[in-house]
Amino acid sequence: MWLLAFVALFSLLLGAPAEPASKSRTKIVVRYARQEIPLDPAANLWRKIPPVRISLKPQDLTPPYGGGPIKAVTIRAIHNGREVAFLLEWVDPTKDATMDGLDSFRDAAALMFPLDPKNPPEPLMGHRYMGERSSLVNIWQFKADWNEQGRSSPVEDLNAAGPGTLTTQDRQDVSGKGVHRSGRWKVIFLRSLRTDDEDDAQFWPGLETWVNVAVWDGSHKDQAGEKSVSEVWHRLTFEAAPVGISPHKAPDFPR
Repeated sequence: MWLLAFVALFSLLLGAPAEPASKSRTKIVVRYARQEIPLDPAANLWRKIPPVRISLKPQDLTPPYGGGPIKAVTIRAIHNGREVAFLLEWVDPTKDATMDGLDSFRDAAALMFPLDPKNPPEPLMGHRYMGERSSLVNIWQFKADWNEQGRSSPVEDLNAAGPGTLTTQDRQDVSGKGVHRSGRWKVIFLRSLRTDDEDDAQFWPGLETWVNVAVWDGSHKDQAGEKSVSEVWHRLTFEAAPVGISPHKAPDFPR
């Protein structure tokens, strides 16, 4: 009897094989803060929010395959009832912020959201990589060269309905800022919770939706589909605003 019990206990301790890091799912909470959200990765506000680590891997779901030098990113998220911001950080020893010719490649990063929070129905990307006809995605892509050029925003607002369908929106609603220092990128994406653009993902306090991440390393000649990705969607939960603050009206921020 003791032998059977030992075997059972040993089997229980071993458990099922661990899920690969690239497929591990995380939960990201978009914290509520009753203040303006600074477009500054070094602002004290961000230090109050614990970072969530997301493992990345080479993109191998659809050609062109490749990427993979960036092994992980951390993400923080915050909203104030009017705007939402994400702080993405990753290690990259070199700053690649020019596109001077065919042999020039830039650093970049993107966040991807489904337009319908209930579609995708499951976290695993699979054939839904970059969305599909029945599940359009909204992509915010930070471009290091745009950041260096001092454009009005270094973030491009895009849509996709599957691989090869990436389209720039006529209206650009996302702002941002990137800082590369000490071998590390820190990038902020900032947008109103709600817009009147039907091709934008819409957000509100209390919402549960999904997010995914991709990063391009210019020094490794990453471009297009050659990038570091997470192959699962990650749950994104917006903290509810305090009672008495409308989710669609800007709160009275302290000065």
